Amino acid sequence: MILSEKELKALCQMASTAALDAGKYIQSQFDRSYAKKHKKGGNSLASQVVTEIDEKAQEIILRHLHSSLEAHNLGLLTEEAIDDQSRLEKAYFWCIDPMDGTLPFTEKRTGYAVSIALIANSGDPVIGVVYVPDLAECYTSVKGDGVWLNDKSFVREKGGKNDIIHVYSDRSLRDDVYYKSATDRLNEWAAHQNTGIQYHTGFGSVRNALGVMTSGTGCYFKFPKRPKGGGSIWDYAATRLFFEELGLHVSDARGETLQLNNPETTFMNEVGVIYTTDSGLSDLIITLGN
Repeated sequence: MILSEKELKALCQMASTAALDAGKYIQSQFDRSYAKKHKKGGNSLASQVVTEIDEKAQEIILRHLHSSLEAHNLGLLTEEAIDDQSRLEKAYFWCIDPMDGTLPFTEKRTGYAVSIALIANSGDPVIGVVYVPDLAECYTSVKGDGVWLNDKSFVREKGGKNDIIHVYSDRSLRDDVYYKSATDRLNEWAAHQNTGIQYHTGFGSVRNALGVMTSGTGCYFKFPKRPKGGGSIWDYAATRLFFEELGLHVSDARGETLQLNNPETTFMNEVGVIYTTDSGLSDLIITLGN
């Protein structure tokens, strides 16, 4: 079964409504008290913290998307539920992160977002929706139709020759063995380009990718590692489509297609990720990873 363009656009609208409702609920709880607990995740605190807000946001999203599961025979993968492997059996599956960036949310700062994608069994996203609650920004995309921001075509401001380079990373990057060598090489590259460099940390994976996408020149990357983690399928599903639609670089750490339906695991630690706005910067990071 191949979904038609009309069906994809209708499903994108459904996902947008779900993301907006979940995001408005999340923002309404920002300054309130709520239960916080730990779950089994990767090896970082960011992947282990979960709140009742995440779980309620997921309920809101699933309530909106429930009818589409049967109507289009779709699979389902969500962060706050067990992987039932339907993603491997169906032609398409919803991939949902009800609140990416739970840690910054609990720390009362920006960096969180709602992310919903529809992924083909091949591991390629065909719909992407991201809502940023504290900024009231909703990014949407259907494969082949570009990227939209709050229902208006999103046009990216391209970086100039001497624009500052924005490097987005998780807090955990500072603990990785390659951190110093990687940042040394990035600083050298920036100096060679006769420009400055600015490092951003503390956002969730979705907001990191959006930060790169909305900067003139920027990057976000994670190299492969042995411990489980490195983000999961739902962290990169929607933003991979955004980058592809904008003609920007998104790949695994080897520079190959970022596969989003690995039958063995939902974690991405074995392959890593790279998001960049500049081909030279992409080449540099791939070299660093190798």
